Amino acid sequence: MSFSRRIFLETTANPDPGHDYLVRLAGNVAGASLAVRFVPDQLVLNPAGFAGYRAALAQEPWPALEALAITVLEDLNNELVPRWVQVVATREAPHTHEVVIEDRQPGWHNPLFIARLGVL
Repeated sequence: MSFSRRIFLETTANPDPGHDYLVRLAGNVAGASLAVRFVPDQLVLNPAGFAGYRAALAQEPWPALEALAITVLEDLNNELVPRWVQVVATREAPHTHEVVIEDRQPGWHNPLFIARLGVL
């Protein structure tokens, strides 16, 4: 597995690191729907770069949807270092298969914000 796909995860400085806010990006990868939601810390992901990242992911084999979701989570944690991140990967055919994985920085805790997101 190549880490060169991470070069597409372009970031810029968070315009307001003093506030918690949600960023959502979504698209398709190798026959799956991929959505990421994150609360930025110091960096924000460039949406155009996310499209290139998805194209790079599509060049790799993904025998398991779980592997795709875990890889995306690890890549975002490595390049973006968000306060909180959630990855949802879904395939609809031949049946619905969905993987949801999330992570957060140690010490980041905003239960009211998370409750509004409907996160378990």
